[in-house]
Amino acid sequence: MPTPFPRASRRLAFTPVTERDFPALLAVYNSNPDFMEYSFGQRTVSMDAVAHDHEENLDFADSYSYCLREASSDSLIGIAQFILKNPRDGHPWLGLIMIDSRAQGRGYAKEFLDCLTAWYRENGYHSLHLAVLEKNQAVLPFYEAYGFTTYVERVSEKLGRVFCMAYPLDPSTQL
Repeated sequence: MPTPFPRASRRLAFTPVTERDFPALLAVYNSNPDFMEYSFGQRTVSMDAVAHDHEENLDFADSYSYCLREASSDSLIGIAQFILKNPRDGHPWLGLIMIDSRAQGRGYAKEFLDCLTAWYRENGYHSLHLAVLEKNQAVLPFYEAYGFTTYVERVSEKLGRVFCMAYPLDPSTQL
């Protein structure tokens, strides 16, 4: 059993997503219309889509869904979803980091990722995996600068071309 996920970083507070958070999360989702179109096929989504996305993430064993809040104001500015063991390959996966478009460019995604990778490392994991849709490849430089490398490209009937990336949590890990 892993240690509890951190409650905060320097500028962010992390709280498990609850149904009460759905209205604020809807604003976060809809502030990212390009990603909504890539993922949901429409530029804006409904509260039902937010709820379904949350439930779908929690369908995985050992999954987590956290609100990212500015610690100074408690404003909900993002969401992160991750799992300890993807049933397809047995590796931990980051499913989503989404920051409200009005709060992007301030280093919040990197700050969360720093906490996440430290937590996985602390709990004995050797790598962290994620997938980026070709349609959303503008985020590839962010992940590459962080140290993720693409290890395979796949084509999904629903999502199109997908870049699967991994980050070594242990320097001796071969990816």
